[in-house]
Amino acid sequence: MRIKVLFFMSMIAIILLPQKSRATEPVLWPNTSLTKVLRQDMPDVSTPSYLQIYGARGEIVSGQAVFSPVKTVDAASVSLSDLRHRISDKKIPASAIKVQWVRYIDVQKNSSRIPHDELEIIAPNPMPDPFWDKTAIPVKVGTYSILDNSVYIAHRSQPVWIEIAVPRNAEAGDYEGMLTVTGGEKPAELPVVLHVWNFEVPEERHLSVVTWWNLQARGFEKVEPYSESYWARLKRFSEFVVEHRQTDAGVVPITIIEEHDGSRGDYSYDTGNLERYAETAFAAGIRQIHLHSLGQLSPSGRQKGVGRGVLDRNRKIVPREDAFRRLPALIELMKRRDWEGRFVVNISDEPFMHHEESYAEVVDLVHEKAPGIRIVEALEAEYLGNLDIYCPKINHLDMWYPAYKQHQENGAELWFYTSRIPVGRYPNRFVDCSLLKMRVQFWMQYYYDLDGYLFWALNSFYTDNPFTEEAIGRNSPLGNPAIAYPGKNGLTGSLRFSAQRDGIEDYEYLWVLEDNLRKIKERTGHNAFWLDPRQRPRELCSRVVQSFHDYTRDPEVMLETRSAIAEEIEALQSEPLLIVQTSPPEGSVFPEGPRNLGIRGLVTPGATVTINGEAVEDISPDGYFRRYHFLLDVEPVITVETEYNGKKRTVIRTFKIAD
Repeated sequence: MRIKVLFFMSMIAIILLPQKSRATEPVLWPNTSLTKVLRQDMPDVSTPSYLQIYGARGEIVSGQAVFSPVKTVDAASVSLSDLRHRISDKKIPASAIKVQWVRYIDVQKNSSRIPHDELEIIAPNPMPDPFWDKTAIPVKVGTYSILDNSVYIAHRSQPVWIEIAVPRNAEAGDYEGMLTVTGGEKPAELPVVLHVWNFEVPEERHLSVVTWWNLQARGFEKVEPYSESYWARLKRFSEFVVEHRQTDAGVVPITIIEEHDGSRGDYSYDTGNLERYAETAFAAGIRQIHLHSLGQLSPSGRQKGVGRGVLDRNRKIVPREDAFRRLPALIELMKRRDWEGRFVVNISDEPFMHHEESYAEVVDLVHEKAPGIRIVEALEAEYLGNLDIYCPKINHLDMWYPAYKQHQENGAELWFYTSRIPVGRYPNRFVDCSLLKMRVQFWMQYYYDLDGYLFWALNSFYTDNPFTEEAIGRNSPLGNPAIAYPGKNGLTGSLRFSAQRDGIEDYEYLWVLEDNLRKIKERTGHNAFWLDPRQRPRELCSRVVQSFHDYTRDPEVMLETRSAIAEEIEALQSEPLLIVQTSPPEGSVFPEGPRNLGIRGLVTPGATVTINGEAVEDISPDGYFRRYHFLLDVEPVITVETEYNGKKRTVIRTFKIAD
């Protein structure tokens, strides 16, 4: 990981551009979608001369470039041309491409309890995160102060973020275009090459994802609840999060179902606001709405030193009578509108282990009063009865995994969530940490075969000015309360939110590989009894993730693995077929021998097979082969090659030999 260090001087620190990188005219240079660019960053002799981006059909793929002028530019504008296929006449129009300048937030103090080597940017420093919601941006050249006129930052580079919505009918191959920045004395240009993989990211979401929002948050123009302005904002928020591959919306208080008390104490209910809320969200592509809260803490019986709120061991989780009274109206609405399965409810946020019995009782009561409505809970406990969706923090899932995995095996869904914690070496989505930490969480979702992800929050700023350290930090890690910002169309995104979407698409790459293997297994029949469709995707995933806190910090490893997944998907679609599965999986550690490795595979019927150069003779008519192999100390690698009609394909599997 690259650690950015500022040199402090009592008067001024002017960071000079190295001779090899000093520019005499404006430059536009490529970077990756996993880099946070600092104001003082500049290209060097190893920087490529064009921007290379990779993506699949149906994907919104990210890229990044950096503009560095020689003189201050008052209003720099950026555009990307149509992308034209190198061979055919196909193109991806500029209308399918979004280019946005990246905005900075001046930060004087890093997030607490994060090891120094886990930080991407060291404060005091301007930190890139929001996108600029205007067409043109000023780009200064020189230095400016961010700390009482005593620390100065070189200002000479301005990143631009690129998002390409790859059409579902796009032809595979390379597309070329030109990125251009104008507004200075001379335009700056950078060739862009998009490689489109020959497969599609499914439109269907295979992972539940929700980032809780606040439609009336600080920093946003105030709107009257349930006014036309309110519904317009809900529509924009829903469309925005769906663009980022979110599936769920929330949180919505159960009191959106209006209760009217008659003169005799009888109640009537109006579901009109919830109905319009659901109509708006579902029309935008939202799959499920989270309704809160059906329970609450009992009155305090706190004794001195016992704790407050949920930490008070004398308090229980009890039903909220007014919330339970609303459940029949919710059930009636779901049946009338055919919305079964479109709502989940929460009982009481973050119950602890001393609430296990009382919480479980409320769970049973919900299931009794409202059969068919599932319950999701962000929690701090291992056992909460027949809870439908267990959602612990990632660190608790790590430390208490066997109990949670048992719930999943018993039929519950298993999610994880992050907020201001965990910290340390766990991945989270803080502004001063790498974008890889945001993205790797979805590789973990696949590695552990989880069902969903929840984060607080989308846009709950601490102050009225969202673009400040106080608004995104205030005694919590930077970025904890928000990952999207106010914009001219209601919301504008951020580096972190785009990285989150990219991570969800990484998950879908792994899912597509698994799905292709599953279809081949079904098509082959009995002789593919051994084929585990998850093994190969998980082997590739393990190059990036080994546990909830052991994962690569190298962006190149993640990006190269993503390309390897794509290449294996493509390989399954062409001849000759070669599927290899080993027992144990690739990457396993072998102690002292005999190191007997089981090898099974499928090839195109009639193809030949060699393993480390030795021919495999007993191949079944449908292409199934098997062979044992003893690994040697000096050769913990197998190379399997197939040939059919003059075409060859090779796969390599590597293992580890214990000392």
